[in-house]
Amino acid sequence: MERNLQQLADLFLKFPGIGRRQAMRFAYFVLTQPESYVASLAKELIRARSQAHTCTKCQRIFEGGAGLCETCSSVMRDHTQLLVVEKSQDIDSFAKTTYNGLFFVLGGLIPIVQKNVLAGTNVQLLIERVKHETLDLKEIILAFPITPNGEHTDFAIREMLGPLSITFAVTSLGRGLSSGAELEYADAASLNASLKKRE
Repeated sequence: MERNLQQLADLFLKFPGIGRRQAMRFAYFVLTQPESYVASLAKELIRARSQAHTCTKCQRIFEGGAGLCETCSSVMRDHTQLLVVEKSQDIDSFAKTTYNGLFFVLGGLIPIVQKNVLAGTNVQLLIERVKHETLDLKEIILAFPITPNGEHTDFAIREMLGPLSITFAVTSLGRGLSSGAELEYADAASLNASLKKRE
């Protein structure tokens, strides 16, 4: 029992923002539930994962067939604007705003101490996409958390896009968000204010 509990807790520890104590609480909860609940949970996890795909254009995780997500394939979106975010959840936050352009998921931030800015993110894919769409783009908006790593990522991406930004502007969210704020938890009013104040 203890070995199974520990192994289950180790899996929950991989969840973002979950510490050892919370992981153990989740493990105890699952092991004390009826088998029917655990079976349903396992079934839903497998189903959700099997239907999840990464958009080949924006790198967003979405549910449906492989290829392009609904946003990237929409002719109703403004294809002259590209908003770059850290993770897929951030796109869901901007769905509540007035923004009507396209997105790109970087897949992580660039840590200040990291020497290779291309490691562990989709930076290279972003550069390739921008090169391919340079003539269509008018603005690239960088939308990262107001944290040291977020600001470092903003600076690094600007540096890499600099030589390409002949026909488009590179802007960042304004300070409608408080320091340390995660876009995933920001309200629509704050995000709209940040979009209006971008610089």
